[in-house]
Amino acid sequence: MSELMTRRFFLAAGSSAISLSGASDPNPSEYQRGGMIYRRLGQTGMDVSLLAFGSHTDPADRIRAAPPRKNVLSADGQARRDRMITRAFDMGVNLLDVYEEEGQWEPAARIVKDRRNRVLVSLATENPYLDPEQAFRLFGHVDLYRLQAQQSNPAVLESWDRLRKAKEAGKIRAIGLASHDERLLTTALDELEGLDYIFFPYNFIHARGDYSRFLPLAITKGIGLIAMKPLASGSIMQLDPRARPGAKPEFERLQLFGSRVRPVLPAAVAELTKSLDRMPDETLCMAALRFAFGQRFLSTVITGIFQEDLLEDDYRALTTYRQTRPEERAALDAARTVARLCGPEWLSPHYRWLEEQWRS
Repeated sequence: MSELMTRRFFLAAGSSAISLSGASDPNPSEYQRGGMIYRRLGQTGMDVSLLAFGSHTDPADRIRAAPPRKNVLSADGQARRDRMITRAFDMGVNLLDVYEEEGQWEPAARIVKDRRNRVLVSLATENPYLDPEQAFRLFGHVDLYRLQAQQSNPAVLESWDRLRKAKEAGKIRAIGLASHDERLLTTALDELEGLDYIFFPYNFIHARGDYSRFLPLAITKGIGLIAMKPLASGSIMQLDPRARPGAKPEFERLQLFGSRVRPVLPAAVAELTKSLDRMPDETLCMAALRFAFGQRFLSTVITGIFQEDLLEDDYRALTTYRQTRPEERAALDAARTVARLCGPEWLSPHYRWLEEQWRS
C-alpha cells in the first residue's frame, strides 16, 4: 500500500471527494465575550473558545482499567479534574475534549448535562471499529468527532464512512481527523469526504511557517484548524528556570539535563533566564500559549490541564494574548535555542516525533 492514504482507501465505493469552497477571509472570525476569545471553526457555524480543555488526564491519578479502556482516575483525581473543568466553563471555555479510553465519557456527560447547549463536546477514537452509539446515548449528540490516524490504514475508510453517515443523521455536527503526519493531513484535505476540521501539533518550537502544502491548502478550503501539543505535552516547562513549583510534564521520566542530553551552552540558559526574569508575573508556558493564541489561522488551542493554578495561568495568557512584549519574544527565542542545542533528547521518547517530523 502507498505510504500516503489514497482516494481508494478514503472514499466509500462510488462516492467522490467534495469540493469545499474557499472562505472569503482566510482567518476565522473572532469576537470577545467577558475575558474569553471565540473564533469560528471552519465552515461548521460553531464558535469555539480560543482556549480549549484537553482530554489528557494526570498520569499521577490514573488507575489501570479493564479493556477496552486503558485508564480511569482515582476518586481524588476525578474530583480535581471535574472541579477544573467546571472552573474552565466559568471562564468561558466552551470546548471539552474527552477520551473514552481514559474513562472520561461518563464523568464528562455528568458535568455538561445542565449546560449541554453551551458546551461543545469533542470526542476521538483510535479504534476504527468503535461504535459511536454509546457516545450518542451519553451526550445526546456529539459536536465534534474525529478519527486519530498516524499511518495509512484501510479501516479508516469504514470508520470515516460511519462518522459521515452519523453526521448526515444529525448525531454529529462536525467530523475531523487528527494526525502527527503532515503528509497524511495533506492527503486528507483532498480525499476525505465531508472533512470539517483537523487536529495537528503546533507550538513555538516545532511550528513550521508554511507546513509545506498542508496549512495553506487547509486555509483555502476553509477547514477548521485545532492546535494540539502547544506545550509539547508540558515538556516546554522543562525549559523554564522559573516554572511554577510542582509543575510537571505529562511524562515524569523526561529530564532536560539527563545523562543522554548533549551539553547546553550556559549562555543560552542565561539568556532564557534573563528574559524570564524580566517577566516576573509570567512563565514560559504562558508565553508559549500566547504564541499559539496569536496565530490567527487557528480556531482554538487545546491543552491538557492537570493543576488548577496552571488553568489560571492559561486563562491569563489568553486574556492578554495580543500584548506580547519584546522580552517575551526574547524568552521564546532563547528557549528555541536551548531546545535546538539539546536536540531531540529534551523530549520524552514518546514525543520525539515532534523533533523528527515537525522541525523545519
